[in-house]
Amino acid sequence: MIIGITGGIGSGKSAVSQYLTSIGEQVICADEIAREVVLPGQSGADEIRRVFGNSFFSPDEHLDRKKLAKHVFADANRLEELNTILHPIIISRMFDQASLLSGRVFLDAALLIKADMRSSVDYVWLVVADESERIKRVIERDAATKESVSLRIKSQLHDDEMIPFADEVIENNESLSSLQAKVEDLLAKQIYNEVN
Repeated sequence: MIIGITGGIGSGKSAVSQYLTSIGEQVICADEIAREVVLPGQSGADEIRRVFGNSFFSPDEHLDRKKLAKHVFADANRLEELNTILHPIIISRMFDQASLLSGRVFLDAALLIKADMRSSVDYVWLVVADESERIKRVIERDAATKESVSLRIKSQLHDDEMIPFADEVIENNESLSSLQAKVEDLLAKQIYNEVN
């Protein structure tokens, strides 16, 4: 059984994944794979260099992720180009890893719906939160500016656009313990325990 976990930046999607990992669930994280595929010599890095040039790479061949993010989040066309390069590589690697596991597997992917992974998973859990709360969390987490966070939120699908694709909507405007309790309630549901 593959359960996709998604949600916009600052929604708490990662908090759900971290909690699942902490209680022994199998979680594959798109962000972690995204970091791996842009390491020197990896296909993602090679393609980014080909399309975007050398200016986003340090002398030791490592991608300057912050510099690239600042560039693409200010230009929808460039963001689309980057996504076109990375999404197929990341998605393929996620499902390759999932195929090696048995039982219940969670895929943590912010772009699960936008990248059309919905048809490849059994269920989708969507984590949502008020935009003001999301902005506050990301500013605290990344020492980011309100403007840069707002730009990133605008570049993603709105919660209302994702809700129709979700089997479960996890509202996360309260405490971490409240969020964890909601996850426990979902894990107890019979449909998530009918693993072949």
